[in-house]
Amino acid sequence: MKKNILSFMLIGILVLSSLAGCTSSKVPPKDNTVPESGTSSNGNPLIKNTDEVIISLATELQTLDTFAMQNIVTNECISNVYDTFLNVAEDGTIIPNVAESWEWVEGENKYRFVIKKGIKFHDGTELKASDAVFTFNLMMTEYKAFQAATASQIKEVKLVDDYTVDVYLNNPSSNFLYICAINVKMYSEKAYNETNKYKDTIVSCGPYKFVSYDPTTGVVLEAFEDYHGDIKPKIKRAIFKIIPDANTQVVALETGELNLSRDFPMASVKSIKENENLDFFSHPCGMVNFLMFNQRDNTIEPLKNKKVRQAINYCLDKEFMIQVAEEGMAVPARSVANQGMFGYSENIPYYEYNVEKAKELMKEAGYENGFEFDALITRDGKGKKVAEIALENLKEIGIKTTVQVVENNAFIDSLKNGDFVMASTHLNLNSDGDNALDVISKRGSVPFAGIQDEWIEEQNLLQKRELDPEKRFKILESILIRTSEEAYMAPIYYPQKSYAITKGLKINGYDKFVGVQLKYLEWEK
Repeated sequence: MKKNILSFMLIGILVLSSLAGCTSSKVPPKDNTVPESGTSSNGNPLIKNTDEVIISLATELQTLDTFAMQNIVTNECISNVYDTFLNVAEDGTIIPNVAESWEWVEGENKYRFVIKKGIKFHDGTELKASDAVFTFNLMMTEYKAFQAATASQIKEVKLVDDYTVDVYLNNPSSNFLYICAINVKMYSEKAYNETNKYKDTIVSCGPYKFVSYDPTTGVVLEAFEDYHGDIKPKIKRAIFKIIPDANTQVVALETGELNLSRDFPMASVKSIKENENLDFFSHPCGMVNFLMFNQRDNTIEPLKNKKVRQAINYCLDKEFMIQVAEEGMAVPARSVANQGMFGYSENIPYYEYNVEKAKELMKEAGYENGFEFDALITRDGKGKKVAEIALENLKEIGIKTTVQVVENNAFIDSLKNGDFVMASTHLNLNSDGDNALDVISKRGSVPFAGIQDEWIEEQNLLQKRELDPEKRFKILESILIRTSEEAYMAPIYYPQKSYAITKGLKINGYDKFVGVQLKYLEWEK
């Protein structure tokens, strides 16, 4: 039995690189203090208050409760408030955070975690092992449907003392520590029970604390002076302003009413770069854009046919979609698993743009004259642009439908409930292939496609228990190959994550799975 602070090296870490001319991820500067003055000396007239940063939100939040959250927009905001049980270093190593050390007790099939002393929640109370037990138990009970990837691995959680907790697993797990660094966000047992289960507020231990939320205007956060992490927040106040229209976000940037736009139109990149008071920042991310097919029992008959699904994959003009939706700042996708993800390889079949091949497959499937279905659903923005091109691509092989733009939360509900035929959507994935199984497997945390493939389910269980990296890679690769061969989905492209910002706002780092986080932001002085 080995006792010390173990580092669990993730395999197949995404290679991080920034676009030419863009700021790259780097170690945060040594000065971690919150600035005292609210003025800037860099001369940019758009900088009105360096104690504050205003960031765009494309829509209202789905929830304040991170364990029930399945929305990238929401995650980019509330991830600044919650803190994770463990952390992932830039090189992919699992490192301490709330848990300062751990050991694997092989004979008992458990991890023993030691909690860092002195961590404070935003209400001033100390975080203890009982809160960790409470957090794990929430994931296993109330949020089991949302947190299946975590809950399915845990057999039992026991409190040892004020700063020690034992987590018993059902089986040895190849990625449990990674899950603790990505999925396990700290909840205060006392606050959760006193605040209507985080429906109206959040009390965690992240670098920023929750102040207010208005679904018509946005979110206000304040720097948490007692934050325990090494990277302290430098900007005192953050406002996430709801501006649904992308063009309006650009206008708000140009007038200083906004300092960071996440959803600006890609067509505005040139004008943003030419504006001496604005800047541009991009970084690699774990996102993939794709068409999701309903594979549940209530789906339409043609989508039950593999050749029809393959035909749809062949008819999609991915390069044109990239140019229209991303101004060329993306690469075509061959899988819902992202490039660099552990388990991803070039052996996964790729569907090139080939309309004639698609028509042949439609004929072989018995749908030479095509078919109709109600609507291809999507959210506004880039998803809509992809859907509109897909609509024309589908017409070329005889498939007739319409594009229906759905409000964000209603869109997610439609996916969850299976109230769709086809959807233009996206996922933000991490660097382990197991995360792709969250959407592929019916036991995953977002199994909205409803894929029913028992071979995949069997292989998924095997990869979760396989501790030999080479064997596990092969299992994951085989699952991804089968998913592509069966054309259960239609992967489209892997985008860069890009931001338009006020010049003078420094971005000192980023989380490739969440994006830019507040603790990495500071104003030039």
